Amino acid sequence: MQFTSSILIFLVGAGFGVLLQRFVFGRKTQVGKLEKEIMQLKGEQLQLKDSVQNHFHQTADLTQNLTQSYKDLYEHLAKGASQFSAQPLSDLKQALEQAKEDSPKDYVEPEAAEALEFESKN
Repeated sequence: MQFTSSILIFLVGAGFGVLLQRFVFGRKTQVGKLEKEIMQLKGEQLQLKDSVQNHFHQTADLTQNLTQSYKDLYEHLAKGASQFSAQPLSDLKQALEQAKEDSPKDYVEPEAAEALEFESKN
């Protein structure tokens, strides 16, 4: 009987030991897993932050390049306009003034209107 009770007490103690081990070490293992997951998420967050920062730096550089290219294009067009259109514009202005003088008028000038009125009264 003593042998049976010793075995029974040993089995109950072993059972408590196993339960205690699972409860204590199970929590430590779960906490360890959660800490590892937190560290992994922090690493991913830092990586994402770096990617966003690099994206905005590249966007700023490209915008600056675009602005400089637009400025260069504007200066090129302004230079070409002044170089190629100085003489043709003056020629065009003279041609328009000549055409204006030579074109028939659809109205009577004031001096001619007075002369016509004078002739019609006589």
